[in-house]
Amino acid sequence: MMPPLSPAMADYVQSAKAGIESMEFIDDLIREYLLFRGFKNTLKTLEEDLLKDQDKGFHADKIVDELLAMATELRVEELLKYWEYLSFRFFSHLSPKYHRTTQMFEKRMIRLFLVSAIKANDRRRIRQFLDTHGRILGKQGGDWIPWLAIEHFEDPASRSEFEVYFSDKWYASLRTSLMDFIQTIFPAMAVPRIMLFDKERREREELQRKVKFYETQLNGETRIKSLETVACATSLVEDHIGSVDIVKNPTIQSAEVAGLPTARPVENDSVSISHSLGVIQTDEPPSLLKISREDIFLEHNSAISLAKFSVTGDLIASYDDESILKVWSPDPLSSASKLKNELDFAVNAMAWDRKHAHLLYLYDEDGYIHTLNTNSNLLNRNLVFEKRYQWIQSMRASSVSSTLLTVCSSKPESTSDLLLKIWDANASKTIASKRLNAPVESQGVSASLNHNGNLAVLGYSTGLVRLFDTRSFETIAKIDTKQHDVCSIEFSLDEDSVMAVTEDGKLTQWSLRNNSSMLAESILGIGAASDRGALAADSRLDGSRVAFTPDRESVVVAPRDQCLVFNIDSAAMTDATRRHKDLVLCIDYAADRSLSASEDGTIRVAQYRKV
Repeated sequence: MMPPLSPAMADYVQSAKAGIESMEFIDDLIREYLLFRGFKNTLKTLEEDLLKDQDKGFHADKIVDELLAMATELRVEELLKYWEYLSFRFFSHLSPKYHRTTQMFEKRMIRLFLVSAIKANDRRRIRQFLDTHGRILGKQGGDWIPWLAIEHFEDPASRSEFEVYFSDKWYASLRTSLMDFIQTIFPAMAVPRIMLFDKERREREELQRKVKFYETQLNGETRIKSLETVACATSLVEDHIGSVDIVKNPTIQSAEVAGLPTARPVENDSVSISHSLGVIQTDEPPSLLKISREDIFLEHNSAISLAKFSVTGDLIASYDDESILKVWSPDPLSSASKLKNELDFAVNAMAWDRKHAHLLYLYDEDGYIHTLNTNSNLLNRNLVFEKRYQWIQSMRASSVSSTLLTVCSSKPESTSDLLLKIWDANASKTIASKRLNAPVESQGVSASLNHNGNLAVLGYSTGLVRLFDTRSFETIAKIDTKQHDVCSIEFSLDEDSVMAVTEDGKLTQWSLRNNSSMLAESILGIGAASDRGALAADSRLDGSRVAFTPDRESVVVAPRDQCLVFNIDSAAMTDATRRHKDLVLCIDYAADRSLSASEDGTIRVAQYRKV
């Protein structure tokens, strides 16, 4: 059966219940609005749809009573049709581990019909039903075999295999358990914000409380929180990863180019490169991003391959090599419950829904997308599998709607043959798809969406940049940057240009208007050189270890075991996090915070401020 309600789910259920109880009021508001706008035909359609509402206003008791009435009144074809609707509408989106539960309830509803027909002495209905569906039930075998002959027994209620189904206690138990099951499913749905007004009100009150708390804590200049201040966790962390190396913040020096600051390399053997070609000049000195606080968290016992902030930065979803998925808050004052799921599939990509902040999307190794409702901890699976294109290269969520862009390749190490898809998470269906062929063999591709999700940009490792319209999938522009090993691509803040980062730390900016010309080129000092002069293998970047800040003024990269923060205009390194004991596998940035997840199972969260 379904797991018990967590505090987060109970809060969500309370908000959903408040919305459901106000549904008639919301319907009246919509009617009033349609009349005010003169949309009489739309109003008429609304009234007709409300009369035929099969969801029963999301009242579980009404749905259950309708199912039971169909069974006891021997309207078995209506029962099967309504159950098929509920399966498509709700049950099919549940995780596979709940499929047995839905099949169990379907079996019990059919048996209720058979028992009701015996009680009504209408065995003709049983024969008609078995003539139509008996073959399918017979193939299931097991305990269905005696039921196929129930019409031939003189007194089925006296036989041991049927006796329990004729009792009032079994009927009451069926009604209660089915009610609980459906009531648990409803909170897993992404309901419209208009129905969550109560939840949003309480969230605002919680945010106001936090703001007041932090205002009282801020006394003068904010200082970096040392690891010694979390004494309760120090011994645990030390036992797991050994002593923690403290790296001082890099000293800022004056630069020879454009009079802008640059940074010393973090180590003596680092490549001391901080020059900038074609830097865009500004009248004001750039604001530098500095770390004001840093914490370390030991949430996993194995390497963390994926970690993402929620849209607001309040939650972190992290996934490790043991297929453990956790959703937790780095804020000690947070009331959010910590979720832990031991998944039976491998996750290759992860993205938060940017419209419904409680939904997390997981792309598995077989090409399925799973939706985790972090309020209820329910996991739904949605089929988007493409047998030929099962290797995920990038998955991005739109900022204005519950749509996802997935970029998949036909081969794991080749992106010359791609399939792009726009997927509607609410409707669980593909909106559009397009195949893309690159003229030159490419080893990887990164993707990004603009502010409204209408434009997408792809950056191939060969240096090809492709801009296209996600509504029509028409290619708008192509840019040959001639930059090899591009690993990350991002729109500028004004979306008139794109910025590309290569594996060896070269940052370039390209215009989307002026003949696709290069606007700026900078080289970031990200690591040590090998004996042959090239960047050492453990210092080379990939797309999961590059994160641009929302204002596009800074970029955070993790070439080895720590995050380095660079100002984009000056190529100056403005700060660096403390080191992990092992290599960083992925990073993210949201709401003035960065995270870095390491092979040692730790996650560092750094808070930033501008100076």
